[in-house]
Amino acid sequence: MSSDDIVFEEIQYREPKKVRRPDRDRRWACLAYEIPRPEDLPIFLDRKPADAIERHALRDTSVELGGIMLGHECIDDQTGELFVWVTESLEAKHYENTQASFTYTHDSWEEISRERDRLYPDLDIVGWYHTHPDFGIFLSSHDLFIHRNFFSQPLQLAYVVDPIRQTRGFFRWRDGGLDQVGGYYVSSDRGERIALARLVNDLESIPNADPVGGGGGLSPVLEAELIAMLSRPYQAQSSAADRSQQAAVFGLLGLFAGVIIVAFLACLYTLTQQLRDQTAALDKLDHAVKQTDETQTVALEALLAKEQGTTPRKFVDINTKLREERDSAREKAKDKEIYANLALAENKRLLEEVEKLRTDKEKLVAEKNKQEKSYENDRSKLSELESEIKAVYDSPQGQLNLKYSTALYAAVAGWAVAILSLLGLLALWLAKTPLEDDSLAPPGAITIPVPGLNPNATPANSEEPPHQIQ
Repeated sequence: MSSDDIVFEEIQYREPKKVRRPDRDRRWACLAYEIPRPEDLPIFLDRKPADAIERHALRDTSVELGGIMLGHECIDDQTGELFVWVTESLEAKHYENTQASFTYTHDSWEEISRERDRLYPDLDIVGWYHTHPDFGIFLSSHDLFIHRNFFSQPLQLAYVVDPIRQTRGFFRWRDGGLDQVGGYYVSSDRGERIALARLVNDLESIPNADPVGGGGGLSPVLEAELIAMLSRPYQAQSSAADRSQQAAVFGLLGLFAGVIIVAFLACLYTLTQQLRDQTAALDKLDHAVKQTDETQTVALEALLAKEQGTTPRKFVDINTKLREERDSAREKAKDKEIYANLALAENKRLLEEVEKLRTDKEKLVAEKNKQEKSYENDRSKLSELESEIKAVYDSPQGQLNLKYSTALYAAVAGWAVAILSLLGLLALWLAKTPLEDDSLAPPGAITIPVPGLNPNATPANSEEPPHQIQ
């Protein structure tokens, strides 16, 4: 990546954080790596990021690897002296690297920013680190370009690790350039002093007295050698050096497993012995309690026999009777409690029903009031309607309508009487009309005179004889 492809943000200088130096605070333990010079900027690297950077550097020694360091740029609250405290690190996951160069990309910076905001939002970027496999500790021109453009804060650092030669060092800004410090401090919580000492010994290639103990686990170098050995493809013929190395590694693993087994057996033996001692103590205590109980029983019986003349057997009977009465009283009290609980439950239920009835009554009263109010409204409307009807009848128009209605009803009645009279006349006429002609009467028929008619008269327009009935 060329310099034309990189876009830099505006530089914003941070104010140092006021805090006590770790080597002057009893809560922290600090050990120097190499020899820090008086004129050097004090640099404190926590044990956790120091160990993580070493393991990352040993992961692949064929190319350069890198990442960033997080922490705070600080000022001592007592002396006002500036120092840098590195407390975390993040590996760069998107980068361009070769055997002799390491370059951050835009994806790498975006990933680093996201990870820092997600995991360590309260920490600042105080520098960067990268590896120089078998090249030594220095800053190339490409490294200087990256540091000037990406890490231009006055207290931002560059950390270079050579995982093959097992050397490392910090670079700081000084007089407009980057100067390597003579040494720095590795810090940790005071309770991790043993692990801290082991790590510093590993960094300075000093053998530890206990290679597998001390709470520090495997060193980064030994872990890298084990990983490389386990991931190395099988070779049918191995050299004597490889066999010796494998034997040493497996010997260390066997020693480590043996120490763990011995510690486990010792712990198990200790727990078993403690359990036996506690069991024996409990047996003695039980025996002493039994003896004390028997002694107290004998003394009590003797005292009763002496003071009241009561024999032990009688005392036992009285005690038994009292116990039975007590148990009976307890049972009765329990029964009374049960009945009381049932009565309380029934009372609660009745109260709920009374409350429900009261609520229903209130609803019915409200409904009755509502209906009475509606009835009053209807009666008022009816009265108003009757008043309106009476007013209409009392008006001239109403009187006229009344007369018109009376005349109409009289006309209808007259028409009905006329129609009924007409129907009666029609029925009378039909009754006087002959049923058959006299010409059709058979011989010997009897002539029945019709009242009002002349039996000897002959109709003017007819020559038919009178009707005869045979």
